[in-house]
Amino acid sequence: MTKTLLDVVHADHRNMAVLLELLRSDVDALRGGDDQALDIERLTDVVDYFGHYPDRVHHPREETMFAVFREHHEASPELGNALRRVHEQHETLPKLTVAVSEMLDAAAHGSLVLRDELVTQLDHFIESQLEHLDLEEGLIFPELREKMNAQDWLKVEALGPQGRDPIFGAEVEAEYRNLYRRLEAFLS
Repeated sequence: MTKTLLDVVHADHRNMAVLLELLRSDVDALRGGDDQALDIERLTDVVDYFGHYPDRVHHPREETMFAVFREHHEASPELGNALRRVHEQHETLPKLTVAVSEMLDAAAHGSLVLRDELVTQLDHFIESQLEHLDLEEGLIFPELREKMNAQDWLKVEALGPQGRDPIFGAEVEAEYRNLYRRLEAFLS
């Protein structure tokens, strides 16, 4: 079987999970009172990545996959419910990203942001993203992989949005190089 867009989206999920793990380590240090862990720029870079790539490219690709699936295949009631839930998440996750980004921006510009509030918002962001990934990987993607054929995937690729990952693509974009170096250190 050739590599499909589903394989690309699955790789995106692995990459997002690693970024969320990095973010979680920073939040855990922050929760523990480690003021050195409060690197607003790094936290902002991770959240910005989610607003830049997953919210603008990755999720619209998934919506295209789901639309092509529904057009050519019947979904079980369980899958239909999962697709509706994921669609709702695709609507709410960008709003959450903006809210967290605004809080980090306020902190970066000297506004009073309580540590507990920041930790709570970041925890909610991480858990929401992980729940979303788990739903897609655990319930939706296996059925798409099983039922969609080569023609379906060609249609998805033709209709889906184009864009490349600014961190995990062929070249790391300049604005994410510091985050990429931090990620390399975290993984070593």
